[in-house]
Amino acid sequence: MRIGPVLLSLLLLTGSAELAGCGRGAERGAERGEAGPRVLPMRAPAAHRFGTRAHFDTGVLRMRLAGIQPRWPGPRMPVAPPPRQVDCERLKCVALTFDDGPGEQTDKVLDVLAAHHARATFFMLGEMITEGTREFVRRMVSEGHELGNHSWDHASLAGLSPEALKRELGRTQDIVRQVAGVRMSVMRPPYGATNHEVAAVTKQEGLAQILWAVDTLDWRDRNASVVAKRCGDAKPGDIVLMHDIHPTTVQALPHLLDALDHKGFTYVTVSELLGRLVPGKEYLSRPPTDRGLQAKEARPGS
Repeated sequence: MRIGPVLLSLLLLTGSAELAGCGRGAERGAERGEAGPRVLPMRAPAAHRFGTRAHFDTGVLRMRLAGIQPRWPGPRMPVAPPPRQVDCERLKCVALTFDDGPGEQTDKVLDVLAAHHARATFFMLGEMITEGTREFVRRMVSEGHELGNHSWDHASLAGLSPEALKRELGRTQDIVRQVAGVRMSVMRPPYGATNHEVAAVTKQEGLAQILWAVDTLDWRDRNASVVAKRCGDAKPGDIVLMHDIHPTTVQALPHLLDALDHKGFTYVTVSELLGRLVPGKEYLSRPPTDRGLQAKEARPGS
C-alpha cells in the first residue's frame, strides 16, 4: 500500500502521541509506587509544520484512515459529505427525526430519504447497534444524516442518578464512535423525560437536548395515511418525531415527503435547522420569523 506524505506525517504524529502517552502512564505508575518497565523521558511532540500538535484522538484518526485507505486494517469508516450551507431563515426548513433504531426497517427508511434527497437526524439506542445494523449507521453518515444519542436501552433518564445517566449516554457515545467514527453532539431523552439532573449531565457530556414540535404517533397508529397527515401539518422550523423501527413509518414516509415536497420544504438535520447548539439545553423547534432559537433551560420535573 502506498502512503502519501501527508498520511505519513499523520502516522508519525500518531505514533509520537501514543509513545508520549506511554511515558506519562509510566510516570504516574512510579508515583504510586508501582513497578513497571523503564521508560526513557521524552520531549513533548513539537508542533507540526501545518500548526497541528499531537493532541487529538488517535482512535478516530485510525478510523478515518480506514475510510480512505482501501487496504487499511480494521473496519472501514464512512466519509461524510461536505457540510451544507442552508439558510433556514429564508427557506422552509423542517427537521425529520427518527428514534429507537437502528432496526430492520432503517435501511428502507434510508432508501426513501435518499429518493427524496432528504437529510434527517437519527436518535439511536446503543443496544440496537449490532453486527446486523452497524452498516446502517455508517450509511447514515455517508449520506449526510446526523447521528444522535437516545440512551443505551431507552431508560427514563429523569429517574436515574448522575452516574447511571453518564453510563446510559456514555456507552452509546462509545459504540457510535467505534462503529462510525462520530462524536455525537445531540441527544433525545427517551419519552421526552428530562429534569435538572439530565440537563446537568448532558451539559457535561456536550450534548444538546432535542425534543420535538410534531409527534406523528407512528408508534401507536398502524395507519400510514394518518401518520403521513400528521407530519403534513408541519410548519417551517418544526422538528418532527418518527421512529425507524415500524413498518407503518416506512409506508407513510413516501406520502408525507410528497406532501412536504409540494409545499416547498427543505429537509435538514437538527444542527442545520438550529445552528449553534448549547449543551444541556432543550430545543423544540426554530420559529421561522425569529432569528434566535427556541431554547429553554431544563426545569426540574419537566
